[in-house]
Amino acid sequence: MCSSWESLVATFALVAVYATGCNTVPAEKFQACQRELQAGQEEIQRIEKQLSEEQETSRSLRSQLAKARGIDQSFMDALVTPVKIELERMSGGYDNDGKFGDDGIVVYVQPIDRDGHVIKVAGSLKVTLLDLTNPPDRREIAVYQFDEPTLRSKWYGRLMTHHFTIHCPWPAGKRPMHNKITAHVVFTDKLTSRSLTAQGIYKVTFSPEGVAASAKPIK
Repeated sequence: MCSSWESLVATFALVAVYATGCNTVPAEKFQACQRELQAGQEEIQRIEKQLSEEQETSRSLRSQLAKARGIDQSFMDALVTPVKIELERMSGGYDNDGKFGDDGIVVYVQPIDRDGHVIKVAGSLKVTLLDLTNPPDRREIAVYQFDEPTLRSKWYGRLMTHHFTIHCPWPAGKRPMHNKITAHVVFTDKLTSRSLTAQGIYKVTFSPEGVAASAKPIK
């Protein structure tokens, strides 16, 4: 589960990103930027509240199942399972057609155990792409779901890196209007049913033709 501290860190990271673009603009634009930040925080809080409720239900069911099977908590604690996920720093926009401009977001997801090691574990994954500069009813760009067999096929473990490679292409006819995109990732461990979250904000590029056909990207 994403702790209160992790949520606070994520919020401060979001504040820092927006503040960087707001501290050199006129007052009215600064206020507009602050409103966008507040709206973005509310959207992320909504997603995390929904996840928290789902996790509470999962914990209750998991506890009931463990008791029915005669499994105590010490046994569960001894298992090697992920306690958090991280998005590898190379995550961001990707080009799929060889033409200028990104065609979507790729996230490299790393499950981390209690000893700080990246581990390959079975589970499912959900990625939500958000354009937080948009009005509330248009912030969600797309949601991508990966079941256990599909996610297993996305694992890459060679040389100096180990991760799930998750490509999230722009939906047909729904390319983002702005070039800072938030990826909210939820990994659900199959063994424990625990859901772990991470998020990143990525700057993407668009072709000149694409920019002219939509809103001007933020800087």
